[in-house]
Amino acid sequence: MNARIYVTALLLLGVSSGAWAADCNGEDQGKAPQVAQKLDLLARLLDDSEPVRRAQREGNEAALLKIEEARQSLSDARAALDGGCVADASSLSSSGLKLATTAFRKSPNPSKEQVRESYEAALQLSTTFLLSVEAQPEDLRGLNADDLVGIERQIERAEATASSGNFAEAARLLAPVNDRLQRRLAALLNNKTLYYEKNFATRADEYAYYKEQYEGYLMLLKTGQKEASYSARNRVTVLLDSAANLYKDAETNAVAESWDTAIVKMQDAVSHSEQAVRASGYTY
Repeated sequence: MNARIYVTALLLLGVSSGAWAADCNGEDQGKAPQVAQKLDLLARLLDDSEPVRRAQREGNEAALLKIEEARQSLSDARAALDGGCVADASSLSSSGLKLATTAFRKSPNPSKEQVRESYEAALQLSTTFLLSVEAQPEDLRGLNADDLVGIERQIERAEATASSGNFAEAARLLAPVNDRLQRRLAALLNNKTLYYEKNFATRADEYAYYKEQYEGYLMLLKTGQKEASYSARNRVTVLLDSAANLYKDAETNAVAESWDTAIVKMQDAVSHSEQAVRASGYTY
């Protein structure tokens, strides 16, 4: 049955190709090179362009459907051109380009608001990780004073760039900063418990500092490149759930300005989240 269908398909293709050739005998071939160039352009757009990759990453079904329709138009246009039907090939190529354009509109570039949010998330990472590294004794940081000054200046450049509205470039400037700080913090985590020794002007400032540490560990878990082993997953889940509950209690106490209790609970949340990071086998 399958063989019969296959033979029938081949016969239909042969008839179709022959019909094109028969219908287009004597057609002016002068525009064939231009049509061929248009088909080459369409092929490049549909092959591995950024809009196609974006639609694939997003699983954008509406865009992917239009892309497949455009590819079919491309295939039909090539067959028509091979059969000497320049006018048909030109029409089909134009249809394919319109379909591709429609597909790409269905999968637009990230909005400025999305890019801004990405930058702000990157800036929060930079600030959190820098605070964690700077809180360590100098002999354990693995970064000297010049390194830290350079990192701070890069963050300042990113902030200045963002202030002019160029959030994409600002996020790009922060990428190497975050990578370096994450790697250094990961190395510290793999070797010992982090120190959090610092003088604070107020209890509220101290609370805010430990809160930054807690959020930093959560970010490390989200951005790390190693998941917990199967045997450790339950422990990680229990630790993170416990840390989350402690965090909520700390926030409640902070709202009431019960700073002593809030700080103790937030420190416990930091401790539990740090244990979760270790249990997850976090490395770079």
